[in-house]
Amino acid sequence: MKSVLACFLCFVTLYAKAPSLEEMIAQMIVIGFDGEKEGDQWVEQIAKDIRREKIGGVILSQKNIQNPSQLKKLTYYLKAQSSKIPLIVAVEHDGTTPFQGFSPLLLAHDMVEKHDIVEAELVYQKSAQELASAGINLNFAPVLDLQEKRRSQSYSSLEEVVTSYANVFIRALKSEKIMPVVKYFPSAGENIANDFSTEATLSSWHFKQLKPYYDLIAFGGLDAVLISHAMVHDLDEKNPMIFSSLVIEHLLRQKMHFEGVVFANHLRTNSISNHVAFKERIIRAINAGVDIFVFPNYFADEASMPFTVQRTILDAIHKKELSEKRIELSYKRILKFKEKIRD
Repeated sequence: MKSVLACFLCFVTLYAKAPSLEEMIAQMIVIGFDGEKEGDQWVEQIAKDIRREKIGGVILSQKNIQNPSQLKKLTYYLKAQSSKIPLIVAVEHDGTTPFQGFSPLLLAHDMVEKHDIVEAELVYQKSAQELASAGINLNFAPVLDLQEKRRSQSYSSLEEVVTSYANVFIRALKSEKIMPVVKYFPSAGENIANDFSTEATLSSWHFKQLKPYYDLIAFGGLDAVLISHAMVHDLDEKNPMIFSSLVIEHLLRQKMHFEGVVFANHLRTNSISNHVAFKERIIRAINAGVDIFVFPNYFADEASMPFTVQRTILDAIHKKELSEKRIELSYKRILKFKEKIRD
């Protein structure tokens, strides 16, 4: 009991000073970058951004990974730059892209085809242990889509199969203090196959596709979701899911009782209409209920992404297009979420 109280008092003291608006916005930004080790140009730029509290996390990909030993040095160096709030160190390790030196992970459909649930649990546990040892504390996985057509990235068209295998994956990650971000709420549709290169409309939407989310929320296993870009006319006739408060706030939060963090990515792809400018995408997504944005590249349009996003949100607040209370709400959710990630 004393240790719990001490941890609580430590946490309260750590965050006692009211954060500035800029500091709260920074926690909404997760960024990718080039480089593999301390001393590399863009690794040092990211380290500087972390120290100056300009970003809340990083996402690593093949361009940052040579082997587990190298990755561990990189992640621990970046984490050491964060003096207060823990840094998100994320990957997308779901079988779609192999990582050098790590055990291969089957795609979701192949996992169901080749492994029963007990065998899958062992595979996922080994993968989680490898990621944790390398300093990873967040994984964009698993996929909860129910796909009527065979899609290798999804487990099945049967919700009980999806829920069972996804739950095993989630438990394995969380046992190593790696936070899973399930995807893509409420469904990616064709985007799951075309890598978000075109706009998608789900014409064959069924409410049964929400069942894995309902089940996992009820199990207490859902702390974060990655929102879809698809149009689902049965849920919102006017907006894609990433811009829909009907989907994020009304359905996911109010109806389904989800209390976690909503992530958004691929904001610069053609899966969102070209008629919507990038800055407008940021504003509309936040107003819809998005908490954290993930950008795979540090630069865009000859400006750094952290600076662009920060400036966009501050300008929108000044123009009354966004409210400070909305940013504060995301900040509180993010802090609660980060209490659970690996040091």
